[in-house]
Amino acid sequence: MKSNESLQLKVANQLKKDPLLKDAFIVVEICNNEASVSGKVNKYFKKALVCKLVKEVTGIKNIVDSIEVYLLNPGHFSDEAIANAIVEKFEKNLGSSYKNINLSIKEGHVVLEGILQWHYQKLLTTDCIAYIEGIVSIKNNIRISKIPEPLISEKDILAAIYKEELITADINVDLNGKKVILTGTVPSSFQKKLVEKIVSELPGIQEIETKLVIQK
Repeated sequence: MKSNESLQLKVANQLKKDPLLKDAFIVVEICNNEASVSGKVNKYFKKALVCKLVKEVTGIKNIVDSIEVYLLNPGHFSDEAIANAIVEKFEKNLGSSYKNINLSIKEGHVVLEGILQWHYQKLLTTDCIAYIEGIVSIKNNIRISKIPEPLISEKDILAAIYKEELITADINVDLNGKKVILTGTVPSSFQKKLVEKIVSELPGIQEIETKLVIQK
């Protein structure tokens, strides 16, 4: 199908733009707007970067990630050193909430378990440790608490939005009960949809009114 070929070309061009991936071997297959990515990289963050770049391509609805991480010096990084680096990142990015996370690691394969309050916190646990040297894989089994949480604040909403590094826009939030009004300008429809998605997943939010303007 031409649509598949067009999307595959867009994805390939997107990956070629990033110099961090110049030594990565990545294969992309497109079918019905789903991207299957496979291949080999020498650092975990490159695996995460590939998935993030593919998600940015307009028309991609889902990603199947089969990329493998092969470390150049697998014996150079001890599990203890990796675990210490992970805990340090969690303390910095999650505050006291990191104490609710159970961490296990074997030969660079990281497994995260436990319970956190918000969905964005679960996503952040993976994102904030992606650049740690020696990690081969991350399995995120963290669950979100079903216990009613305190009402969310405008500050919480903005924190959740800007935890996503792809958000570069100037966003304003007006919270009225369980309704959120978003205003400001964004550089693309992708960022607009991403902001709306992040806010919609926050606890206690039942309605979103979007007044975000896409810059031309």
